[in-house]
Amino acid sequence: MKMTSTVAHGTMLILVLGSAAPVAAQARADSPAAKLIDRLLTGGPRWASVGTFDVAGVKLGMTPEETRAALKAGGFTPQATDPTQDSWASVVSRRIAERIPGKVDETRVPMFTRASGQQGETVEVWYTATPEGARATSVEYTMPTNRMERAAFVASVSAKYGRPTAEDPVHGLYCTKGEASCVTYGNRNLPHLLTESSYSLHSIKLMEGMRYGDELKARTAAAVEAAAPRNAKASF
Repeated sequence: MKMTSTVAHGTMLILVLGSAAPVAAQARADSPAAKLIDRLLTGGPRWASVGTFDVAGVKLGMTPEETRAALKAGGFTPQATDPTQDSWASVVSRRIAERIPGKVDETRVPMFTRASGQQGETVEVWYTATPEGARATSVEYTMPTNRMERAAFVASVSAKYGRPTAEDPVHGLYCTKGEASCVTYGNRNLPHLLTESSYSLHSIKLMEGMRYGDELKARTAAAVEAAAPRNAKASF
């Protein structure tokens, strides 16, 4: 009876594992071979529900008011005031004024919120000015390594977020399903969470991804074009 390729591959995997037991027992759990076997057995990447993740209580898309409330509820102390940036309406009006002279909207919204914790931690939340107001698009938590051992940090991360989609000796990366390239270096298009344990700092960074910014740029350009279209006719 002829064996299908799928079964054959499965049999080969079992035979290799069985014959290499003494070696496998000494192999690192995070080695490339172990990761490949894990993916074969689990059916692919461990995608994460990053949209539901929070860092120090802060989720992507929160307003500055929601962010400050969440930080306080988690025992963090936000700075008294936040630096500001042009609102989305201000950005649009300035670009329109470059085409058609007129009044410029001068409204401003928070740029970022910085807060401190009781164990030397720092949380920094950056906002993007959108048509709906300022929204959190990046949340970064840092803690000095002299306050927590690396093993304890990694265990805490796993307890809260589960196993990462991709990892290396220093980083853990949680990717949203559909991400084209889930690697611990380079840019990513969809919401993701990156953890790092370096020599001096442990960090967790939650980010929207490049597609969010690209979509906002498109909305901004469309609003400018609708108000001041490039359809002028020569009048000379």
